[in-house]
Amino acid sequence: MNTTTKPQAAMSNAEKVAHAAETIEQTGIENGGPFREPETYRGSCARTMFDRPGSEDGTVTVLVPEHNTGIVTREAYVRIPSVHARTGVVEAEYLGVVASGPFAEPDALGATAPTLIVAAAYGAVLTPKYHGIAQVEVFGERVGGQVIPPVRRPYPNSPVFLLNEPEIRSVLGLDIRPDDKPVRIGLMDGANALPVEIPAARKSVLFKHTGILGTTGGGKSTTVSGSIIHQAEAGNAVIVFDVEGEYTTMDQPTDNAQMLAALQKRGLNAKGAVNTDLFYLAGRDPANPDHPRQHPFKIAFDEISTSVFAEILDLSEPQERRLMDAFEVCRITMERAKIYPASDAEQQEAFEVDELSRGWPRMTIDMLLDTVSAAIEHLEGDASNFSGRQGGFRGHEQFLLQTLAARKIERDPRSWKAIAKRLWRMKKAAVFTSNDAERISVASMIRPGRISIIDLSDMESPYLRNLVIAQILRLLHKHQDSLYAAQETARRENRKHGELTRMLVFIEEAHEFLSSERIKQMPNLFDQVATIARRGRKRYLGLVFVTQLPSHLPDEVLGLINNWILHKLTDAGVVNRLKKIVPSVNDATWKSLPNMAPGQAVCSFTHLTRPITVSIDPSPCKLRMVD
Repeated sequence: MNTTTKPQAAMSNAEKVAHAAETIEQTGIENGGPFREPETYRGSCARTMFDRPGSEDGTVTVLVPEHNTGIVTREAYVRIPSVHARTGVVEAEYLGVVASGPFAEPDALGATAPTLIVAAAYGAVLTPKYHGIAQVEVFGERVGGQVIPPVRRPYPNSPVFLLNEPEIRSVLGLDIRPDDKPVRIGLMDGANALPVEIPAARKSVLFKHTGILGTTGGGKSTTVSGSIIHQAEAGNAVIVFDVEGEYTTMDQPTDNAQMLAALQKRGLNAKGAVNTDLFYLAGRDPANPDHPRQHPFKIAFDEISTSVFAEILDLSEPQERRLMDAFEVCRITMERAKIYPASDAEQQEAFEVDELSRGWPRMTIDMLLDTVSAAIEHLEGDASNFSGRQGGFRGHEQFLLQTLAARKIERDPRSWKAIAKRLWRMKKAAVFTSNDAERISVASMIRPGRISIIDLSDMESPYLRNLVIAQILRLLHKHQDSLYAAQETARRENRKHGELTRMLVFIEEAHEFLSSERIKQMPNLFDQVATIARRGRKRYLGLVFVTQLPSHLPDEVLGLINNWILHKLTDAGVVNRLKKIVPSVNDATWKSLPNMAPGQAVCSFTHLTRPITVSIDPSPCKLRMVD
């Protein structure tokens, strides 16, 4: 009906309404037509808001329309083009993740408005229009295709877009080149269940060392066993110090019903680890006597640094001085008796022996026992009938007694007897050998795809376990160091050379090996481990510290770690310590650690833009003592 020709007074009420509508429509057309969202905002799911009291750097509040509250979830990844309110120009693009929310908030009313409270209290159905409010952690700014740390905040009323899966992979660093040997560890928790992979061959990731922490039952064993298998499949040599004998059966596929069901749900198959070797101390029982490739071994006494040996014996300061005297007397006696050095070539070699990192060549524990026993008899005035033992100084007693007499050792029989007692305990443990055939062969361990399980489950003495771990670690580092030096020489001389075998060493129950108390007692042992950690990266030697008691690990050890897999942690003190060490984990994630389900973990790796929560893949192999 065209009412424009009629005067207002002659119009009916209906005609007046129609006329007003036409007028409004015409005005809209003349001013650009129906409202259209600016191109920059189309497809957005939320808008940034003005900062509220209590706003913090690194986070921004966003408002989510009612129809989008179902698609925006915690841990959803977003991009925020920062639009200037006056010019409409996008001045920067930020990347973020929904850290909390979205929480429902009614439009134009407070959530505690009496109208809403009374209606709900008396059973009335009153749901006004509402919106969601969420906190987004802004973790990066995209500049020229690169993600850099943000130094500013998005403007208010800027659009917020959900990232799709390819964008998430690219932003988080989950796209890994085939040359870097990607190894899957699980699925990302949250809005997008993407596979999470680690570059097994990239020098800047695993070889900067890893910590796997969590309480009992949190899923550490599953994480460790799966990592061992997949790292070996990627061509890394894997060495495992197995304190409980837990991994000695991993050559077999799992038969655990829950694990089989979980594997099937993810489309994975049960399988045992291939190419595994089981090493155990000779004279002890392996945790898995049915393992097809068993290797009993002993460690060489002459490879142990005197300072480390003294620390492991847990001697007092006077006793330690007596032990150093005994080492010196033993060394001089060996030289006089032509045991070592016995030739001009060995004489030259002896000048280059670094006694801070290794023992004296060909020295045995029997020789040291003979030295201490002779010292005791010498101090008590009855050394004339002293007789050395087999493997010691038998036949060379006169050289030993002459050296003792010339050295003027301190007259403290009680200290010497305390040392003798500890040395006899070591002797009875039967962990030492001077026979090359009985020594552990670290060269056989450092082979691509080889899994070497060092079973320490039948060793009740922590100091003996620590001695074995320290010695094998030093030998692994020494061998890898020599291979690296040979490679560098060949490179300088433009000769062909093979690639270094990448090596990962898993240290189970790391708190027993490197606790705060032990580091105070054994600074030289820690210095050896720290040297391996510092120099290991360039030599493709990575350490993995696994513990259920991270509170016992000192800051010196935690400071060596650059990659983290954090399972359930309930100790608030531990979480507060880790907050200062593990970068970029938001408060909401820290608060979730005590409530994590078995198999869930917060993963922070150097190749990832930020830490992510991962549901770790079930273990395909059989583990001992796992329900």
